[in-house]
Amino acid sequence: MTDWNQFKGDPRHSGLRGDLEGPSRIEEAWTVDLVGPGGSPVLDRDTVFVGTSRGNCDAFDRETGHRRWTFETTAATDTAPVVTRDSLYLGTEDGTVYALDPLTGEQRWSAELPGSLEGALALAADDEPMPSDDAASVLLYAGHAEGLSALEPDSGEIVWTHETDAPVAGSPAVDRARDRARHDWGQEPDDEVVDLLSLGDARMERDDGDGAYDGDRVYVGTADGTVLALEAGTGDELWDAPTKGAVIDGPTVAGERVYVADDSGTLVALHADSGQSWFTYQIQGSFTSSATVRPDLDSTFVGASDGYLHVTDTTFGRRKLRGWLFAKKGVALDGDVRSSPVVAGDVVCVGDSTGSLYGIDVTDDCDLCWYFGLEGAVAGTPALGEASLYVGSDAEQLTCLEWEHGVPKP
Repeated sequence: MTDWNQFKGDPRHSGLRGDLEGPSRIEEAWTVDLVGPGGSPVLDRDTVFVGTSRGNCDAFDRETGHRRWTFETTAATDTAPVVTRDSLYLGTEDGTVYALDPLTGEQRWSAELPGSLEGALALAADDEPMPSDDAASVLLYAGHAEGLSALEPDSGEIVWTHETDAPVAGSPAVDRARDRARHDWGQEPDDEVVDLLSLGDARMERDDGDGAYDGDRVYVGTADGTVLALEAGTGDELWDAPTKGAVIDGPTVAGERVYVADDSGTLVALHADSGQSWFTYQIQGSFTSSATVRPDLDSTFVGASDGYLHVTDTTFGRRKLRGWLFAKKGVALDGDVRSSPVVAGDVVCVGDSTGSLYGIDVTDDCDLCWYFGLEGAVAGTPALGEASLYVGSDAEQLTCLEWEHGVPKP
């Protein structure tokens, strides 16, 4: 169907393209002007779609940057849309969801949510044909000021709404049972023996005594510091877990854990089955992005207001990078991070408020591979293609950066 069809690339929001050879060097392919600061792009086979804070959604040719069509609305559309073979789903700040023809931008339907949209839409769909009994269960999820709603993708009909005490914060993450079995999205670590008696930092706080629900799940964070796990088909609550602040950009699912960063400066890893806390990592300041996880490298990356890309392990939540006397909290950037990091092969790509975009080698103590300066702050989470990176900026531009495979690291 596509290689990066929604926020952070897939329903679990992994932010990973482990199948790629990461860019050791990049160069600008094209830059186009937008009407308003650009949000988080998504990709179809030959098209990149991006919304703006002024209400437009544009479709561009991925190779040339030629504008194919523009869909205009009266409210901000800078959250990431979702694209499938047949439809582009677009949400606006005022709580309207549109389905468009991705080839022409023609509207197919619109639906009104119970409240204002609070994050990117999410859809559990991939590039493999679904069994007929599974296809009917695929829903489009939208977090809003009143809770989380599931919509029927063909009609926009609201199938269910789970009301929350506070607005949803960020995008919901969807975890299907068949994806947990095959582990296509994200990567599983090598088998290793972990002595649970030595896990002083791991807090197993919940034990409900019930067996884990083995069906499809959707995870969502809220502005009052709660993470919820719901049955994807019904919206029934499976568990809830507290955080210390409002969740940033929504949860990330990696393996059997759900990672959540909040604006109090707390990163927590929760067991996907129960909501038990595996570890907590605390900083001075606020996290400003969701977590991106490389389980096979035992590494978690998350941006913060202190101007660092924080790097922890996935077992204890401890700092991974070495220093002269103490472990470093992460990679120092020129400004605070405003978008979630993404990983292409062994290179993590992250932008900051100064308009700086960085490529960081995750296998070599997170040394800098490359740097690219944009005219405005990086406004949305970049989208990864086979050998290309698409990024929006507050300078009201969308830029495509490219690289060649096989180029040695500097």
